[in-house]
Amino acid sequence: MKATPEKIKEQQAKIKKGNPTIELLGSCRIDNGIGLLSESEQSLAIKDFENSRPNLNISFFIPSSGSGSRMFGAAYTFLNQGKPDDRSIEFIEHLINSIETFAFYNKLSQDIKDDLKKGTIEIEPFLKHLLSSDGFNFGNRPKGLIPFHRYGNFIINPFQEHILQGAEVGGEKSHFHFTINERFKEDIQHSIKILRETTGIDFYFDFSIQDEKSNSLAFDDHAEPVYDNEGNIISRPAGHGALIENLDNIDSDLIFIRNIDNVQHQDHSKNSANYRKMLAGILLDFQSRVFAILKQIDNKGDYVGAVQELNAMYDMRLTPSDIVSTEKLYSLLNRPIRICGMVKNEGQPGGGPFWVMSDEGRPRRQIVEKSQISGKNAQLNMLIKSTHFNPVEIICAPKDYHGAKFDLKSFSNSDQYFIVKKDHKGIPVQFIEQPGLWNGGMYHWNTLFYEIGSECFSPVKTVLDLLKPLHRPSKSNH
Repeated sequence: MKATPEKIKEQQAKIKKGNPTIELLGSCRIDNGIGLLSESEQSLAIKDFENSRPNLNISFFIPSSGSGSRMFGAAYTFLNQGKPDDRSIEFIEHLINSIETFAFYNKLSQDIKDDLKKGTIEIEPFLKHLLSSDGFNFGNRPKGLIPFHRYGNFIINPFQEHILQGAEVGGEKSHFHFTINERFKEDIQHSIKILRETTGIDFYFDFSIQDEKSNSLAFDDHAEPVYDNEGNIISRPAGHGALIENLDNIDSDLIFIRNIDNVQHQDHSKNSANYRKMLAGILLDFQSRVFAILKQIDNKGDYVGAVQELNAMYDMRLTPSDIVSTEKLYSLLNRPIRICGMVKNEGQPGGGPFWVMSDEGRPRRQIVEKSQISGKNAQLNMLIKSTHFNPVEIICAPKDYHGAKFDLKSFSNSDQYFIVKKDHKGIPVQFIEQPGLWNGGMYHWNTLFYEIGSECFSPVKTVLDLLKPLHRPSKSNH
């Protein structure tokens, strides 16, 4: 990649400066930054969303360029090591012993199925069949094209599952937007068209690619640029934060964001769908109150009571001086809005909900990654004692009260980048990752956190995760 001297200099300065850290004020908890609705309140929020849905333009934004090879990391270890370690042996045993449970079992040839049943399967050729281009090619395909679930004789991949489950939430007229690796565009298109023909659902879908111009440059341990054999500086995609550009191009009233590997088997997806509808209902209520206040300010009307109610209901942490200054209040409320579902912490990795100090000098909710937190004891204590984590169940309202789209890039914080260390063909290198899409990328948005059930979170990090209950048919359907 050709890089301008300005770009090299800018990223080099960030590398030299080191990883920026965020000072936490405290972790968000129930009734202190995280809302929790009673059953009757949940039902009401769901009904509000369902009543509003026909008048809304709804999109689903699903980052989907991740490779399936990560699901089979232990299989690669098994194949590449002279003497496989215990972890990879255990992985292979579990994979082989449970093979009939996986959706892709249907696609195996009868000869392979017979060998598996008799216990005469040759392990190395079988793994190569799963991973390499001579067979299923799971090692090179995107995770979204790997079969996840089985329904009778049908097998469904995550692209198809996101559409089926999204249509359940947003209605059949929903718009599905996947950010993909362009090499697999035709395969993905084909797989989605099969779903449309099979189900008759009239949904709209499209794709975008992470813009190469947003790529990060490679530096060595001394913060010097690293070049390839042709004299070009080595580059790589700058993390999912670069997708703020892709998100900014979507013109919808509501945008639901979820990761490609986080879907459930449809026998277990109803609760998850209801939680997503609930979040959307809360967001619409909050938005309508904000819009009413902004309208009153524009019309020089009395807005104080409405702001105080909003402040109390949604724990906005607005001060009396914010409320009396129409200019300050307008600036604080006239922003993109997002609501983020939070799941009780059960030891999962990933970011979490915290109170941080905003640029305006007031506490605000923020999703913070572990690597963004300083190593001070008091800060680490807040991390250790946090009760919830971010499963990436986010709904965005990207328009102002006149119906015009906000420029989302102007609400991100470029100082919240990450420094990532990787190995490139045996050379240790470091890159800048842009501010995370739901961290620094949405830093200046108005943010709400609400607790949702753990059944909304069933990511597939390794292929063995597909054996977990949320990816299996319910007992009655066996």
